[in-house]
Amino acid sequence: MIQIDPVKQAEELAQIFFSLSNSASNFRLDNYNALSQAQQQQLKDQARALTMRGQQCTADALGAILQDIQPHLPGIKQATQDAQDALARLNDVVKGLAIVDAAVALAGSIMTGDMASIGGNVQGLFDAVSPAKKP
Repeated sequence: MIQIDPVKQAEELAQIFFSLSNSASNFRLDNYNALSQAQQQQLKDQARALTMRGQQCTADALGAILQDIQPHLPGIKQATQDAQDALARLNDVVKGLAIVDAAVALAGSIMTGDMASIGGNVQGLFDAVSPAKKP
């Protein structure tokens, strides 16, 4: 039986609609002088509609991801708040870069729906924020 990943499908559909929107806009611009005002407006409106459909697919993908990350949400909220608090008071550039790197890794795993790495990336952000342990 084929396994269907609704997040991946929504992301693919979003990309399809964004590409179609860009193609419609490019067609309108490439043929600007040959199109009537009404045709130009029609193509502009239709490109916007395709973009909106792509955004809806992106929102649907995020909705599916949010359903899956519910068990991690308290940790995500705490780790990101701790990171914000640390960055607001931190004067250590190396530590600040490590926190931001860990936050980007966490955001990436969330936005791609990589459930296997979210827990580890939450812990990675907590570790980046925590004070250095003395030997």
